Amino acid sequence: MALEVEGLEHVTMGDLSPSATRLASINAAANGVSDRVTVRTMGAHQLLSLHARPLQRFDYVDVDPYGSPSPFLDTAMRSCKKGGLLALTATDMAPLCGVYRRACLRKYGGVPLRTEYCHGLALRLLVGSLVTTAARHEVAVKPVFSYAADHYVRVYVTLDRGSRKADACLGEMGYMRHCFTCLHREAVKRESILDSRDCNHCGSRMEMAGPLWLGELAETSFCDDMLECSERSILSSNVRLVEMIRLVRGEVGLPPGYYNIDLVCSKLRVASTPVNGVLDALRREGYVATMSHIDNRGIKTDADASTLLKIVSDHVKGGTG
Repeated sequence: MALEVEGLEHVTMGDLSPSATRLASINAAANGVSDRVTVRTMGAHQLLSLHARPLQRFDYVDVDPYGSPSPFLDTAMRSCKKGGLLALTATDMAPLCGVYRRACLRKYGGVPLRTEYCHGLALRLLVGSLVTTAARHEVAVKPVFSYAADHYVRVYVTLDRGSRKADACLGEMGYMRHCFTCLHREAVKRESILDSRDCNHCGSRMEMAGPLWLGELAETSFCDDMLECSERSILSSNVRLVEMIRLVRGEVGLPPGYYNIDLVCSKLRVASTPVNGVLDALRREGYVATMSHIDNRGIKTDADASTLLKIVSDHVKGGTG
Protein backbone atom coordinates (compact mmCIF):
# COMPACT_ATOMS: atom_id res chain seq x y z
CA MET A 1 0.00 0.00 0.00
CA ALA A 2 2.85 2.39 0.80
CA LEU A 3 4.38 1.58 -2.57
CA GLU A 4 1.27 1.72 -4.75
CA VAL A 5 -1.42 3.95 -3.21
CA GLU A 6 -1.16 7.55 -4.39
CA GLY A 7 -1.30 10.13 -1.59
CA LEU A 8 -0.92 7.62 1.22
CA GLU A 9 0.89 9.19 4.17
CA HIS A 10 1.59 6.31 6.53
CA VAL A 11 0.97 2.61 7.09
CA THR A 12 0.87 0.92 10.49
CA MET A 13 1.31 -2.85 10.47
CA GLY A 14 1.08 -5.26 13.36
CA ASP A 15 1.52 -8.93 14.16
CA LEU A 16 2.02 -10.95 17.32
CA SER A 17 4.85 -12.94 15.72
CA PRO A 18 8.33 -11.35 16.07
CA SER A 19 9.56 -13.18 12.96
CA ALA A 20 6.60 -11.84 10.96
CA THR A 21 7.22 -8.24 11.99
CA ARG A 22 10.98 -8.62 11.38
CA LEU A 23 10.30 -9.78 7.81
CA ALA A 24 7.77 -6.96 7.35
CA SER A 25 10.44 -4.42 8.34
CA ILE A 26 12.93 -6.03 5.95
CA ASN A 27 10.38 -5.86 3.13
CA ALA A 28 9.58 -2.20 3.86
CA ALA A 29 13.29 -1.37 3.69
CA ALA A 30 13.77 -3.38 0.49
CA ASN A 31 10.97 -1.39 -1.14
CA GLY A 32 12.27 1.94 0.09
CA VAL A 33 9.19 2.83 2.17
CA SER A 34 10.53 2.45 5.72
CA ASP A 35 9.95 6.15 6.33
CA ARG A 36 6.22 5.66 5.78
CA VAL A 37 5.72 2.27 7.42
CA THR A 38 5.56 1.47 11.14
CA VAL A 39 5.73 -2.20 12.11
CA ARG A 40 4.70 -3.13 15.64
CA THR A 41 5.02 -6.48 17.41
CA MET A 42 1.71 -6.73 19.22
CA GLY A 43 -1.67 -8.42 18.96
CA ALA A 44 -4.42 -6.94 16.82
CA HIS A 45 -6.59 -6.01 19.80
CA GLN A 46 -3.79 -4.07 21.44
CA LEU A 47 -2.74 -2.30 18.25
CA LEU A 48 -6.27 -1.34 17.24
CA SER A 49 -7.18 -0.22 20.77
CA LEU A 50 -4.26 2.22 20.72
CA HIS A 51 -6.02 3.95 17.82
CA ALA A 52 -9.58 3.83 19.16
CA ARG A 53 -9.87 7.45 20.24
CA PRO A 54 -10.52 10.67 18.27
CA LEU A 55 -7.58 12.00 16.22
CA GLN A 56 -5.86 8.62 16.55
CA ARG A 57 -8.15 6.58 14.31
CA PHE A 58 -7.20 5.19 10.92
CA ASP A 59 -8.66 6.13 7.54
CA TYR A 60 -8.50 2.48 6.51
CA VAL A 61 -8.42 -0.66 8.63
CA ASP A 62 -7.86 -4.11 7.12
CA VAL A 63 -8.39 -7.20 9.27
CA ASP A 64 -7.35 -10.38 7.46
CA PRO A 65 -6.93 -13.13 10.08
CA TYR A 66 -6.55 -16.84 9.74
CA GLY A 67 -10.16 -17.98 10.21
CA SER A 68 -12.87 -15.71 11.57
CA PRO A 69 -12.56 -11.92 11.97
CA SER A 70 -15.38 -11.92 14.53
CA PRO A 71 -13.10 -11.55 17.61
CA PHE A 72 -11.70 -8.33 16.09
CA LEU A 73 -14.91 -6.63 14.94
CA ASP A 74 -15.28 -4.38 17.97
CA THR A 75 -11.72 -3.02 18.08
CA ALA A 76 -11.49 -2.79 14.28
CA MET A 77 -14.66 -0.72 14.11
CA ARG A 78 -13.59 1.56 16.98
CA SER A 79 -10.17 2.24 15.42
CA CYS A 80 -11.63 3.40 12.07
CA LYS A 81 -12.63 7.04 11.77
CA LYS A 82 -15.98 8.43 10.60
CA GLY A 83 -16.10 8.11 6.83
CA GLY A 84 -13.26 5.60 6.97
CA LEU A 85 -13.07 2.28 5.16
CA LEU A 86 -13.03 -1.06 7.00
CA ALA A 87 -12.11 -4.30 5.23
CA LEU A 88 -12.73 -7.77 6.67
CA THR A 89 -11.79 -11.23 5.45
CA ALA A 90 -13.29 -14.50 6.69
CA THR A 91 -11.82 -17.86 5.75
CA ASP A 92 -13.90 -20.05 8.09
CA MET A 93 -16.29 -21.08 5.34
CA ALA A 94 -17.44 -24.32 6.98
CA PRO A 95 -19.36 -22.48 9.75
CA LEU A 96 -20.52 -19.67 7.44
CA CYS A 97 -21.81 -22.11 4.81
CA GLY A 98 -23.76 -24.28 7.22
CA VAL A 99 -21.47 -27.22 7.94
CA TYR A 100 -21.06 -26.13 11.57
CA ARG A 101 -24.22 -24.21 12.36
CA ARG A 102 -23.58 -23.72 16.08
CA ALA A 103 -20.10 -22.34 15.40
CA CYS A 104 -21.60 -19.79 13.00
CA LEU A 105 -24.21 -18.78 15.57
CA ARG A 106 -21.49 -18.31 18.21
CA LYS A 107 -19.16 -16.31 15.99
CA TYR A 108 -21.56 -14.30 13.82
CA GLY A 109 -24.85 -14.31 15.74
CA GLY A 110 -26.80 -15.89 12.87
CA VAL A 111 -27.80 -19.32 11.59
CA PRO A 112 -26.35 -20.34 8.18
CA LEU A 113 -27.99 -22.48 5.50
CA ARG A 114 -26.43 -25.05 3.14
CA THR A 115 -27.85 -23.81 -0.13
CA GLU A 116 -26.28 -23.36 -3.57
CA TYR A 117 -25.84 -19.67 -2.72
CA CYS A 118 -24.36 -20.27 0.76
CA HIS A 119 -21.31 -18.12 -0.03
CA GLY A 120 -23.64 -15.19 -0.67
CA LEU A 121 -25.31 -15.86 2.67
CA ALA A 122 -21.84 -16.00 4.25
CA LEU A 123 -21.21 -12.43 3.10
CA ARG A 124 -24.53 -11.35 4.59
CA LEU A 125 -23.84 -13.10 7.89
CA LEU A 126 -20.46 -11.36 8.13
CA VAL A 127 -21.91 -7.92 7.33
CA GLY A 128 -24.82 -8.56 9.70
CA SER A 129 -22.44 -9.36 12.53
CA LEU A 130 -20.53 -6.13 11.90
CA VAL A 131 -23.76 -4.10 11.72
CA THR A 132 -24.96 -5.30 15.12
CA THR A 133 -21.50 -4.79 16.66
CA ALA A 134 -21.24 -1.25 15.27
CA ALA A 135 -24.77 -0.35 16.37
CA ARG A 136 -23.77 -0.81 20.02
CA HIS A 137 -21.45 2.15 19.51
CA GLU A 138 -24.04 4.13 17.48
CA VAL A 139 -22.03 3.54 14.31
CA ALA A 140 -23.64 2.85 10.93
CA VAL A 141 -22.16 0.46 8.37
CA LYS A 142 -22.49 0.78 4.59
CA PRO A 143 -21.10 -2.02 2.38
CA VAL A 144 -19.43 -0.60 -0.73
CA PHE A 145 -17.89 -3.79 -2.15
CA SER A 146 -18.22 -7.45 -1.15
CA TYR A 147 -17.24 -10.67 -2.82
CA ALA A 148 -16.68 -14.39 -2.33
CA ALA A 149 -13.79 -16.15 -4.05
CA ASP A 150 -11.85 -19.36 -3.66
CA HIS A 151 -11.89 -20.24 0.09
CA TYR A 152 -12.87 -16.89 1.60
CA VAL A 153 -15.30 -13.97 1.66
CA ARG A 154 -14.31 -10.31 1.89
CA VAL A 155 -16.24 -7.12 2.58
CA TYR A 156 -15.43 -3.42 2.42
CA VAL A 157 -17.65 -1.03 4.37
CA THR A 158 -17.65 2.68 5.18
CA LEU A 159 -18.51 3.86 8.68
CA ASP A 160 -20.70 6.73 9.82
CA ARG A 161 -21.78 7.83 13.28
CA GLY A 162 -25.17 8.56 14.80
CA SER A 163 -27.91 6.59 16.53
CA ARG A 164 -30.50 7.15 13.78
CA LYS A 165 -28.11 5.97 11.10
CA ALA A 166 -27.24 2.91 13.15
CA ASP A 167 -30.95 2.21 13.64
CA ALA A 168 -31.49 2.46 9.87
CA CYS A 169 -28.79 -0.17 9.37
CA LEU A 170 -30.45 -2.48 11.88
CA GLY A 171 -33.62 -2.05 9.82
CA GLU A 172 -31.84 -3.85 6.96
CA MET A 173 -31.34 -6.96 9.07
CA GLY A 174 -33.62 -9.96 8.58
CA TYR A 175 -33.84 -13.57 7.47
CA MET A 176 -33.68 -15.67 4.31
CA ARG A 177 -36.26 -18.42 3.89
CA HIS A 178 -35.48 -21.19 1.41
CA CYS A 179 -37.55 -24.05 0.02
CA PHE A 180 -35.39 -27.00 -1.00
CA THR A 181 -38.31 -28.57 -2.85
CA CYS A 182 -39.19 -25.88 -5.39
CA LEU A 183 -36.20 -23.50 -4.90
CA HIS A 184 -38.43 -20.60 -3.82
CA ARG A 185 -36.62 -18.18 -1.54
CA GLU A 186 -37.65 -14.96 0.15
CA ALA A 187 -36.13 -12.27 2.34
CA VAL A 188 -38.11 -11.22 5.40
CA LYS A 189 -37.27 -8.31 7.71
CA ARG A 190 -38.82 -9.92 10.79
CA GLU A 191 -39.27 -13.52 11.84
CA SER A 192 -41.81 -14.73 14.40
CA ILE A 193 -42.48 -18.17 15.75
CA LEU A 194 -46.12 -17.44 14.87
CA ASP A 195 -45.31 -16.89 11.17
CA SER A 196 -46.02 -19.74 8.79
CA ARG A 197 -42.83 -21.27 7.43
CA ASP A 198 -44.59 -23.30 4.75
CA CYS A 199 -43.69 -22.44 1.17
CA ASN A 200 -46.54 -20.52 -0.45
CA HIS A 201 -45.60 -22.05 -3.82
CA CYS A 202 -45.45 -25.78 -3.07
CA GLY A 203 -46.45 -26.11 0.60
CA SER A 204 -43.15 -27.66 1.71
CA ARG A 205 -41.43 -26.65 4.91
CA MET A 206 -39.02 -23.75 4.40
CA GLU A 207 -35.61 -23.56 6.06
CA MET A 208 -34.30 -20.29 7.47
CA ALA A 209 -30.98 -18.44 7.71
CA GLY A 210 -30.27 -15.39 9.84
CA PRO A 211 -30.47 -12.90 11.23
CA LEU A 212 -28.28 -11.46 8.49
CA TRP A 213 -27.83 -8.36 6.32
CA LEU A 214 -30.52 -7.98 3.61
CA GLY A 215 -29.35 -4.65 2.19
CA GLU A 216 -26.97 -4.04 -0.70
CA LEU A 217 -23.54 -5.65 -0.59
CA ALA A 218 -21.93 -3.13 -2.95
CA GLU A 219 -22.30 0.43 -4.17
CA THR A 220 -22.45 1.22 -7.90
CA SER A 221 -20.34 4.39 -7.74
CA PHE A 222 -17.66 2.63 -5.66
CA CYS A 223 -17.48 -0.17 -8.24
CA ASP A 224 -17.24 2.42 -11.02
CA ASP A 225 -14.32 4.08 -9.23
CA MET A 226 -12.61 0.70 -8.85
CA LEU A 227 -13.03 -0.04 -12.55
CA GLU A 228 -11.70 3.38 -13.52
CA CYS A 229 -8.66 2.97 -11.26
CA SER A 230 -8.07 -0.53 -12.62
CA GLU A 231 -8.20 0.63 -16.24
CA ARG A 232 -5.59 3.33 -15.50
CA SER A 233 -3.14 0.92 -13.86
CA ILE A 234 -1.39 -2.38 -14.37
CA LEU A 235 -4.44 -4.03 -12.77
CA SER A 236 -6.22 -3.75 -16.13
CA SER A 237 -4.28 -6.88 -17.18
CA ASN A 238 -5.87 -8.86 -14.33
CA VAL A 239 -8.87 -10.18 -16.24
CA ARG A 240 -10.32 -12.08 -13.28
CA LEU A 241 -10.20 -9.02 -11.02
CA VAL A 242 -11.80 -6.62 -13.51
CA GLU A 243 -14.51 -9.12 -14.44
CA MET A 244 -15.33 -9.71 -10.76
CA ILE A 245 -15.79 -5.98 -10.16
CA ARG A 246 -18.10 -5.77 -13.19
CA LEU A 247 -20.16 -8.73 -12.03
CA VAL A 248 -20.48 -7.40 -8.46
CA ARG A 249 -21.59 -4.06 -9.89
CA GLY A 250 -24.24 -5.81 -11.98
CA GLU A 251 -25.67 -7.52 -8.88
CA VAL A 252 -26.56 -4.23 -7.17
CA GLY A 253 -30.32 -3.86 -6.82
CA LEU A 254 -31.12 -7.56 -7.24
CA PRO A 255 -32.61 -9.80 -4.50
CA PRO A 256 -30.33 -11.83 -2.20
CA GLY A 257 -29.20 -15.22 -3.44
CA TYR A 258 -28.82 -16.67 -6.90
CA TYR A 259 -29.97 -19.72 -8.87
CA ASN A 260 -27.55 -22.40 -10.01
CA ILE A 261 -28.68 -23.41 -13.50
CA ASP A 262 -27.51 -27.02 -13.12
CA LEU A 263 -29.67 -27.39 -10.00
CA VAL A 264 -32.62 -25.76 -11.76
CA CYS A 265 -32.28 -28.15 -14.72
CA SER A 266 -31.98 -31.08 -12.33
CA LYS A 267 -35.26 -30.05 -10.68
CA LEU A 268 -36.86 -29.89 -14.13
CA ARG A 269 -35.31 -33.23 -15.17
CA VAL A 270 -33.88 -31.70 -18.32
CA ALA A 271 -30.37 -31.46 -19.72
CA SER A 272 -28.27 -28.62 -18.39
CA THR A 273 -28.14 -25.53 -20.56
CA PRO A 274 -25.69 -22.65 -21.11
CA VAL A 275 -26.07 -19.71 -18.71
CA ASN A 276 -26.02 -17.05 -21.42
CA GLY A 277 -29.06 -18.56 -23.12
CA VAL A 278 -31.05 -18.43 -19.87
CA LEU A 279 -29.93 -14.84 -19.25
CA ASP A 280 -31.17 -13.84 -22.71
CA ALA A 281 -34.48 -15.67 -22.18
CA LEU A 282 -35.07 -13.90 -18.85
CA ARG A 283 -34.27 -10.50 -20.35
CA ARG A 284 -36.62 -11.11 -23.28
CA GLU A 285 -39.39 -11.64 -20.71
CA GLY A 286 -38.59 -8.30 -19.10
CA TYR A 287 -36.63 -9.52 -16.08
CA VAL A 288 -33.29 -8.22 -14.87
CA ALA A 289 -30.69 -10.98 -14.90
CA THR A 290 -26.93 -11.23 -14.54
CA MET A 291 -24.33 -13.87 -13.85
CA SER A 292 -23.29 -14.28 -10.21
CA HIS A 293 -19.71 -13.32 -9.40
CA ILE A 294 -19.57 -16.31 -7.05
CA ASP A 295 -20.67 -19.08 -9.41
CA ASN A 296 -20.18 -19.09 -13.18
CA ARG A 297 -23.27 -21.30 -13.38
CA GLY A 298 -25.24 -18.98 -11.11
CA ILE A 299 -27.83 -16.38 -12.15
CA LYS A 300 -29.09 -13.44 -10.11
CA THR A 301 -32.49 -12.20 -11.22
CA ASP A 302 -35.62 -10.46 -10.01
CA ALA A 303 -37.73 -13.34 -11.37
CA ASP A 304 -39.10 -15.68 -8.70
CA ALA A 305 -38.30 -19.38 -8.65
CA SER A 306 -41.47 -20.61 -10.37
CA THR A 307 -41.07 -18.07 -13.17
CA LEU A 308 -37.41 -18.96 -13.63
CA LEU A 309 -38.19 -22.69 -13.79
CA LYS A 310 -40.85 -22.08 -16.45
CA ILE A 311 -38.56 -19.90 -18.54
CA VAL A 312 -35.71 -22.43 -18.32
CA SER A 313 -38.11 -25.26 -19.20
CA ASP A 314 -39.46 -23.40 -22.24
CA HIS A 315 -35.96 -22.39 -23.24
CA VAL A 316 -34.62 -25.96 -23.16
CA LYS A 317 -37.67 -27.50 -24.83
CA GLY A 318 -37.57 -24.82 -27.48
CA GLY A 319 -34.18 -26.09 -28.49
CA THR A 320 -32.43 -22.76 -28.00
CA GLY A 321 -30.18 -24.06 -25.23
